[in-house]
Amino acid sequence: MVAAASAEEFRTAAFQRKLWSSQAISSFGRGGAINVDVLHTDDKLIGLLWKLREGPLPPPGPERTAYLVSLFKECESHIKSRLLTRPRLKLYNVFASLLPGEFVTLSFTNSMRELAKAMGIDAKANVHAVTLHRAVLDRLDSVLGEVAAPPQRAGVERMTLPWLLLSRLPKQIDATTESDPDELPGEAQLVPLPADRRRRSMLIINGWFATVRSLLEFAKDGCTREDFKEHIRSINPRLSPPSVNITVNALIGEWGVLEAAGDQLMPTLRGHAVLENDIADPDDVSDWLITRILGFDHILYQLRQGPAQWKQLHALLRTVNPGWTTDNMPTRIINWQHALGLLQSDREGMYSLTEEGRLWANRIHWVPEALATAHDLSAQAAGDRAANHETVERPLVDAIKAAFPRGVVFPPTLIARLDASLWSDPRRHFAVLAGLSGAGKTLLARHYALALWKDASDPDQGLHTVAVQPGWHDPASLLGYINPLASDTYVRTGFLDFLLRACGDPARPYTVVLDEMNLSHPEQYLAPLLSGMETGGDIELHALDDDVSGVPPRMRYPDNLVIIGTVNMDETTHGLSDKILDRAAVLEFWDIDVESYPGWSSLGTTPADVKMVQEVLCGLAAALRPVRLHFGWRTIGDIVGYIAAARKGGAIDARNALDHAVFSKILPKLRGEDSTRLRQAFDKTHTVLNDAQLNESAAKMAELCGDLRDMGSARFWR
Repeated sequence: MVAAASAEEFRTAAFQRKLWSSQAISSFGRGGAINVDVLHTDDKLIGLLWKLREGPLPPPGPERTAYLVSLFKECESHIKSRLLTRPRLKLYNVFASLLPGEFVTLSFTNSMRELAKAMGIDAKANVHAVTLHRAVLDRLDSVLGEVAAPPQRAGVERMTLPWLLLSRLPKQIDATTESDPDELPGEAQLVPLPADRRRRSMLIINGWFATVRSLLEFAKDGCTREDFKEHIRSINPRLSPPSVNITVNALIGEWGVLEAAGDQLMPTLRGHAVLENDIADPDDVSDWLITRILGFDHILYQLRQGPAQWKQLHALLRTVNPGWTTDNMPTRIINWQHALGLLQSDREGMYSLTEEGRLWANRIHWVPEALATAHDLSAQAAGDRAANHETVERPLVDAIKAAFPRGVVFPPTLIARLDASLWSDPRRHFAVLAGLSGAGKTLLARHYALALWKDASDPDQGLHTVAVQPGWHDPASLLGYINPLASDTYVRTGFLDFLLRACGDPARPYTVVLDEMNLSHPEQYLAPLLSGMETGGDIELHALDDDVSGVPPRMRYPDNLVIIGTVNMDETTHGLSDKILDRAAVLEFWDIDVESYPGWSSLGTTPADVKMVQEVLCGLAAALRPVRLHFGWRTIGDIVGYIAAARKGGAIDARNALDHAVFSKILPKLRGEDSTRLRQAFDKTHTVLNDAQLNESAAKMAELCGDLRDMGSARFWR
């Protein structure tokens, strides 16, 4: 039909109506719903399209592709002057029908970029979608061989093959659409998230979507998080540092246009599609907003049935989320939809859909869900866990082991046990490391966390260490609190900022190490987290309805949060309650191999002296192990360091230096009540020291053995 039309027929309104609205060309997806009647008699546009069909075209290659991009932009610019809503999908379909050898049947730009990226083709925003059509065809030709152009059957099959390839791609974690290879090529169907997994806020951004695009422009080629934050501050100097962080997280989580890789930020495929347009066109984020923001689809769905008053829309949204006890968040969502050109209101305060809003609403093929009530949460928990399982990307355990530095020595089975313990549950990644003081519990936790980010430019971005303090009786020490003297200020913590980053980057694991976690009662200061990791519900941060200093009232417990606590059991710490033990995997390790200590080469003495030190420390460790008074890597390191420093000074030989180090680092921790086991341990310790001629230490040990026999108890300090 298209190729056979004469110039006279081509310029008729009837032919143009077929070209733009025929079921065989442009009916699929929201592009088919845009009214383009005004274009059927537009002489300038018809002339441009005739030029496309009749040519002459530049020779195949970059020159022809550049010509087609230029012609497409010229058509798009002219259409913009005639229509409020640009029928970009229709225009791609029209171009494909007039020049089928240069296009495939993927008219949706996001889908085109997703396929191109999967094929190893550069799909950044500065690469026009018309160029991607040609690049995909060239890649197919290079692999499968060239075929005759449409309307030859082989050419038509080649033109539609990308649609089939797209439908076979592995589904992305954050996919908002799905393609059915059994359906005709067109726009993919939206896939809505369940209500309880959606974002429950929309940050108001000064300048609305134009500012979103402007911020995205800065990161189009990738930038560091710190540079991006500085750019935000340059646009709005009045923003506080917490508000800047919230803006970054909003672009990642609320808009889906930005993604993080370590400390690097870059546009998503959706973000590249936004940047492809010279103006801020929210159409490219419609799939994300409709399927990812709680309440966004409810308003469009409701107004699709007919106009409604402001109060009715507010009431609707407050039933969607019972936690919205004021009009603050509903107002934000409605204002955003109005700013995006989806809603309009009349003098009587009745709201209705604009033409663009109706196009968005027509994509909703489901009945929007409201949040489950508290009564339903427990019943849904098991299903949520299964649905979310394995959504966090992490290296295999062999790669984690290989990422540990050479000087950090842990048994491979211990690393594997920790990994299996942390990831046995899809949400509850919680482990407690107990055992010998100085055995490397914190070192193991930290290097495991860094290994999870081994491919990132700055692995420290995935790790946050908290030194737990005595006297933490509530979550404020971790999550912060509203300043009681200034209710508009939230006192933030490093842990809270780390938690917000984890929520904004859900595909990567974020590890918190709670060092000496039982210096306070963890069931008290971890209470909201323990509840969140069990139910998947919200972590309540404050009781106000609006954000305070960029901190939302609540946030969903992030499934990518890893918590590793270290504990020592002594007179300064608390035991672990069942509430902790029920949720955490406990790993206890007491045995270390003294000879495997990686720092023996730093001793700075003769091989004979090294052997002497190793034999003495091995003997002491074996003697004290039955009563769990032996020592770990930290003590060995201190002893080796002391001997090396003493030898460097030249005044103390290795044996005397070892004697001094044992006296100051091992003997002070020896104590206990008389028992057969303790008496045997003390006697063996004295024998080791005496045999090694560590006279000062042996004398002190003899005193401890005498005290144990004569007084029924012994301790270094009298």
